[in-house]
Amino acid sequence: MALTATELFNDATTREIGGVGPDQVNLIVSDLIGVQQMLSAADPQINNLSDLHTHVIINQLNEEIASVENANSPAGTLVLGTDLGQFVGRAINDIHRDIIDIAQADPGVQAIFNPTPLPDLNTPPAPFHDNTDQTAFLTPWIQDSNHLGQMAVTIANNGFNADADELIQQIQTYANNANAFDQSQGGLFSARFWNELRADGTAGTAANALIEGLQSHNAGEVDAAAQQLATNSADVAGNNLMADGGSYADVVAAAQATAVTPASANQAGGAQGGAAGGTQAAGGPGANAGGTQAASDQGGNQAAGDHANAGGNQAAGDPAPNAGGNQAAGDHGANVGAGQVADAQGDHQDGNQIGGGQGVDVGGQPPAAAQGDANHLVADLTALFQGGGQNSLAAVVADLSALAHAAGVQGNAVTALTQMLGRGAGGEAPAHDAGSADVGPVADAGPVVQHHTFEHLWHH
Repeated sequence: MALTATELFNDATTREIGGVGPDQVNLIVSDLIGVQQMLSAADPQINNLSDLHTHVIINQLNEEIASVENANSPAGTLVLGTDLGQFVGRAINDIHRDIIDIAQADPGVQAIFNPTPLPDLNTPPAPFHDNTDQTAFLTPWIQDSNHLGQMAVTIANNGFNADADELIQQIQTYANNANAFDQSQGGLFSARFWNELRADGTAGTAANALIEGLQSHNAGEVDAAAQQLATNSADVAGNNLMADGGSYADVVAAAQATAVTPASANQAGGAQGGAAGGTQAAGGPGANAGGTQAASDQGGNQAAGDHANAGGNQAAGDPAPNAGGNQAAGDHGANVGAGQVADAQGDHQDGNQIGGGQGVDVGGQPPAAAQGDANHLVADLTALFQGGGQNSLAAVVADLSALAHAAGVQGNAVTALTQMLGRGAGGEAPAHDAGSADVGPVADAGPVVQHHTFEHLWHH
């Protein structure tokens, strides 16, 4: 019957306690390789903290195997690029104990790997007293171990919508720098902390998991890696003293308390709203979904001060509706279809209105009493224009006079009109009111002259 991963590891423990002599190297290495292979097959993917702990054990076994293989090598032999010197045995002890501690603290790991604990040490290990370079490295490393994980979790919590490329580069730099620094230290420092700092140690394994989680959008892996990085940095800080003999406790507390936001979470500033399709000038309180709108223009294209322009051009100062025509300044009436001269006060829907006129001109029928005279006027005008001569002209004059009196229109204008036409007809002018202007004779009497007279009245 094949041995389990737990049984193989326990066998390696027994052999290491007895001493890693040349005759034990291959047996111990064989046990550790078997454990590594079984754990890799049992837990291929990191989705939670237990999975990550298992992969930390798998990777730390690389360091332990290399240390066992070189336990009897001459001093100065590099182990995974590091000169451990006389401290190779210390490296084996620290790694093996760390693997047992990880498994014993995580029931999820114990389900597949449950090694037997070792007795406690007679004397707890003293914190390592860092030199200036080690203090200068560990201080920002503790901060990065917390902040990089915080930023990754923020991206994961926001649905991985932010660009993680820059953060991934920072994580890679963090892992590479830690690996290079520990490799450069060697001796007791590396023997004690390479399983926390190296690429195949806890820091490197968690950093790679953080990157993998960001790339595959695995929120569980990101969260587990962030937790592991923070816990690992606190563990290292608790086993080291600063160059001045002080503790790293304040550095850890500050790093854990600081909320860091990824630089990739950008938002455009100041944009409170926007035009949906067109340009809107300052002060325009209305919605502008498609066209250009002038300042204070609340509807369409409208001149300043124009309060209701439904379709036509309207000059400044016109408060009345203008539904279709041109209207001059000062016009207070409605102008539905035609031109209107300034100062016209009345409604003008159809025709031209003389300045100052205050009546309503709707283009309709005259009063009933004048309808017969109007019919005569049309007939007499037709006869006149067809060459009816003096009799036709006299009839037109009489028709006009009758129409004026029927409409109740009296005064100088009627008198002058009948005088003018009467003279053009070759007869005596009718009597007129005192004080009326004398228009004078019209030269070249005849049909052509009468035509020009009517043209003058209509167009001016």
